[in-house]
Amino acid sequence: MIIFAVTTCMNFVSAENETNILRSSESEEEVLASEDGHVNITFDNGYNGYCINYGEHEAKTGQEYSVKDTTYATNKNSGESVGNYLKTYFVDYYDDAMRNDIVTQHTIWHFTDDFNGWRIDPLLIENIKSTASTKTIPDSGAVRQINNTTEAVFDFQVLSSDKSGHQNFFAYKITYRDIVKEIIANASGSNDTSSEYEKNITNTTENNRTHEKAENISNASENNKTHEKTENISNASENTTLNEKQKNTARPTQSNGKTAPNNTQKVSKENVSKSISLSKHVTGKRTIGIIMLLILLGIVAIKYIRRD
Repeated sequence: MIIFAVTTCMNFVSAENETNILRSSESEEEVLASEDGHVNITFDNGYNGYCINYGEHEAKTGQEYSVKDTTYATNKNSGESVGNYLKTYFVDYYDDAMRNDIVTQHTIWHFTDDFNGWRIDPLLIENIKSTASTKTIPDSGAVRQINNTTEAVFDFQVLSSDKSGHQNFFAYKITYRDIVKEIIANASGSNDTSSEYEKNITNTTENNRTHEKAENISNASENNKTHEKTENISNASENTTLNEKQKNTARPTQSNGKTAPNNTQKVSKENVSKSISLSKHVTGKRTIGIIMLLILLGIVAIKYIRRD
């Protein structure tokens, strides 16, 4: 019995150790640094990371790190976990965190190492602390809308170095995706929505066509009116020109703008006068001929009388 009890106990301890080893191997994923440095460097698991140990040795390309949850991001002086502050910084103050790598690194050091460089924005620090005190951001799947068409999904982890005196990293990964407005109203009542949308489009199209027709009729009416006005003006202009020509023919004007005398009447009078003068001239010649004839007849008669 004693031997059986001892054997059972040993088997139990061995199984527990194997389970712990298995759990440890599953939880401690190993990743490698893809570049040298400490400010927003890349790792082979798709994450980027900022140093959380001010003054320690920076990463070297190919250096191994163990994946930890964000509670491992602590303040070196107080031991307080600052992981939620850092996650709040990236999610709720996304624009600030993405604006400048150096400023972001200094802000992270402020939380992890009480760093107070000249790039630190005290107001931003207070806002981060205030926001983080009201909520806890998860290590995976935190979502923030970036603009009207895009949202960002955040994943966070701490990458821990096994080497003494080397920096650990607060790592993040951001996945961007398009926003589909509640997947077309969550695909519920999509037919109703589609029908209403099509009706609206149809109504809008009909309204546009009606409006276009009205505009075309209005434009045609305006064109006809304009054409009529043009014709009336043209006719009036022609009538005015004809009247002017008739007036000018009847009574021409002098160069000084005064109406010239009636030349037609003057010409007529002159012709009558010439006719009368010619008539008088012809009549006068006939009278002289008769007188001369009478004188000759008188002389002949006197000669015949004397002969007798």
